Amino acid sequence: MGFQTKIVAMLFFLLALGTAPAFSGESASRENKAEFVYTANQISHNVSAYKIDPASGALKEVAGSPFASGKFPISVTVDHAGHFAYVVNQGSNSISTYKIDPVTGALKEVAGSPFKVNAHPLAVAIDPAGKFAYVTARDSSSVSAFKVNSSTGALTPAGHPAATQGNPLSVAIDPKGRFVYVVNYDSNTVSAYKIDHKTGVLTAAGPSAASDMHPIFATVDPAGKFVYVTNYGSTTISAYMIDAGTGGLAPVAGSPFKTGPRPYSVSIDPADHFAYVVSWSGNVVTAHAIDPRTGALSPGTGSSSVATEWFPYAVSVAPSGRFAYVANNGDNDVSAYAINPKTGALTLVAGSPFISGKGPYSLTTAAVAN
Repeated sequence: MGFQTKIVAMLFFLLALGTAPAFSGESASRENKAEFVYTANQISHNVSAYKIDPASGALKEVAGSPFASGKFPISVTVDHAGHFAYVVNQGSNSISTYKIDPVTGALKEVAGSPFKVNAHPLAVAIDPAGKFAYVTARDSSSVSAFKVNSSTGALTPAGHPAATQGNPLSVAIDPKGRFVYVVNYDSNTVSAYKIDHKTGVLTAAGPSAASDMHPIFATVDPAGKFVYVTNYGSTTISAYMIDAGTGGLAPVAGSPFKTGPRPYSVSIDPADHFAYVVSWSGNVVTAHAIDPRTGALSPGTGSSSVATEWFPYAVSVAPSGRFAYVANNGDNDVSAYAINPKTGALTLVAGSPFISGKGPYSLTTAAVAN
């Protein structure tokens, strides 16, 4: 990669810190489903799609990829049924919605898309039932709820936006669809909300929880017991126990936990054994073992860190739990790794990295029924 190209990528990163590092959680899987990877490419204004080879983990770009999006797409997610993909277009103040071809994984924009959202949108998440979408926005310091049309994927506003704190960069939903969590980069906090299961409207679930410096991304473990937050400013991960009744957060003993430098995002394998963290300035992905009882993190028992390409922004474990994928913003590609199920150690997949669009900023994996 040329020096000038790296400088341009660095400038985009610096601009993004005033805007939104935004990612999304993994989609649920079932047996006999094809698996795909989708990246939101911030600089080329499109979405790349790949089919995962179930034996090797190698990626093959889907016919027609990349697919056009709005301006500066920075967050992509797929509903848990694998029917629709949603992309935050930060430069267009909109959400692009796509129908996923169940055989090929190709994307087709649905009628009415893109859908307008509040200014400077940052991240999108879909509840497990596929009924509601939640979108954070910087200018209004808010998280908005939308009803999802189950047939078309179209979005309509649901009630008034809920207030967040400064620069709400990431949004995550617990796997039972009860609670929403938002990280506030400027305020060093994590906000918790209850979901009204009929309307999708959010209400605060107690006071915000303190994080370490500059929290940037959140995910909820598959069991719905813990929330994990990467803290970009302090090279740590904060871990919280979820109150099953209220949704409130309490720090896990020993939290925050050290990880690689400048952690950007975290993904947890479906078995809830390991957490994987990408470190922007270290160009590594680090594996941490999860204590299933306490939620505490420790280094993986295999090689705890492996190299990525330049500026890794996002990581996602495939629904099968066999492979992990990393979006490398600086090198315009995706790294693929096989996961050792006993130790959590990562091994580079043959042929990795795989070329993406320019500036892959967000990445998600999905299982789609044939």
